Amino acid sequence: MPSRLLILSRRDEHVHLNFHPTALTLLEVIALIFVFIFKSILTGLMILIAGTGHRQKLTTVMPKLSVSMPFKLTEKDISLYIKATSSIRENLDADEASKALFLSVVTEPCMLLLVAKRGCPIQPLGAVNVRNSFKLFRPELCKISDLLSVEGAMVVAALGSEARIVKRGVEFDLIVELGVKVFDGDTTEMKTVFRQVFTMLQFARIPKNVKLSEVSQKPEFEFKLDSEKQPEGQVQLPWDGPKEWARVCKDYNPVHISSLAAELYGLPGKIAHGNHMAALALAKVERKSLKPDGRLSLDVKFKRPVTVPARLDIRVEYERSENSQKTVTHFALTSGEKVYVQGEYREL
Repeated sequence: MPSRLLILSRRDEHVHLNFHPTALTLLEVIALIFVFIFKSILTGLMILIAGTGHRQKLTTVMPKLSVSMPFKLTEKDISLYIKATSSIRENLDADEASKALFLSVVTEPCMLLLVAKRGCPIQPLGAVNVRNSFKLFRPELCKISDLLSVEGAMVVAALGSEARIVKRGVEFDLIVELGVKVFDGDTTEMKTVFRQVFTMLQFARIPKNVKLSEVSQKPEFEFKLDSEKQPEGQVQLPWDGPKEWARVCKDYNPVHISSLAAELYGLPGKIAHGNHMAALALAKVERKSLKPDGRLSLDVKFKRPVTVPARLDIRVEYERSENSQKTVTHFALTSGEKVYVQGEYREL
């Protein structure tokens, strides 16, 4: 294990790493992959020994685990993101949704380090990202030019307090927050400007006598395809697209890099990163203007794995919120009659 990552092997609930999220080196990324493989093998052996009892332990309250890192944007981060999404630099400030996805990808390595931390129950090589939620609280405090020179900014990744038992296995939440110091007269306060919640599904056979969790959430919008309505455009992702995205977020999970590895996990082929597909879609979705403060909420659900190379249609629908005059923008990436990615975009 590289020396900078040895702290992850401690039993402490919280650890602090003294480097920026995207500063992970290739050697450190390789080390993380070996940690993930080791954790998967170890968990498999424990399940064989303990039977269904080990699975049931996953239903309990999750351990309080977190990882923090200093944050400062680099020109390399920006150029890698632009290359991966074929976007325009100016849009990262002008378009709040694109900014949310950009902040997501440059803070994601902190989440990967949390998953590698001792005591974290998530097995990343046997889990899939099923949905993400994003909230941009203070867009005026996270302008690209400011983040290139910011001092004292911090990223914190924490494990959600509870796991949820669902039909296909166990769902975990991983919460990543970006905080920026704000000076007000003689006082300094850390303000959370961005939050992302990754929801991971770890597949497992749930015994019939185990009660499924009651998930309290708003009724989910299901995107209904209208065959007579033309798509808004298309998203194309080349064969090496996942590798370009991984260079920013450091998620080199083999299912995104190798067709053989993906097939060994039962997938039809090498698959795209979910957030990458969301970023490509939002770059082309025409949205209603937000208020001047630009605060937004964005939710994305990954309904089917997207194998690469990929070409998907973009579908858009607009809806008035029941309790306000705010417009909700629904979008989906589709092929034929199948929805692969869907999401919604609204003001906070």
